[in-house]
Amino acid sequence: MEFLFDTNHVSKILEGNESIVLKVNSLKDASSRFGISVSILGELFFAAYASKRKEENLLKLRRFLEDIIIWEYDEIAAEEFGRIQAEQKSKGKPIPSIDAQIAAVARVHKLTVLTNDQHFSFIDGLSSVENWLK
Repeated sequence: MEFLFDTNHVSKILEGNESIVLKVNSLKDASSRFGISVSILGELFFAAYASKRKEENLLKLRRFLEDIIIWEYDEIAAEEFGRIQAEQKSKGKPIPSIDAQIAAVARVHKLTVLTNDQHFSFIDGLSSVENWLK
């Protein structure tokens, strides 16, 4: 199985949340793969650079990045983004652009999204959406 972390899940991992770290490690041992999209990468770098413990947080982030996949936000994902935003507009349930980018990458690569954000459940065509922070 392949999982796409949303920023809220990565933040908990970087904070050392034991329950999520143990779950990720046990699934990695079972051949599951984990990653983020380039959109999330930007959010994570912003959080690190804007923090009071910039060097420490950048180091944690870079260590985290050594062990995951980074799925590109490419032309195919950009088209999927447009499709998702149009679908959500027609439903009257718009979502933030960055989350539509994340959903686009997930739909293109058939990834399970790990997020604490409820609006991902409004998006049709996602393989799965799970919240491991509950």
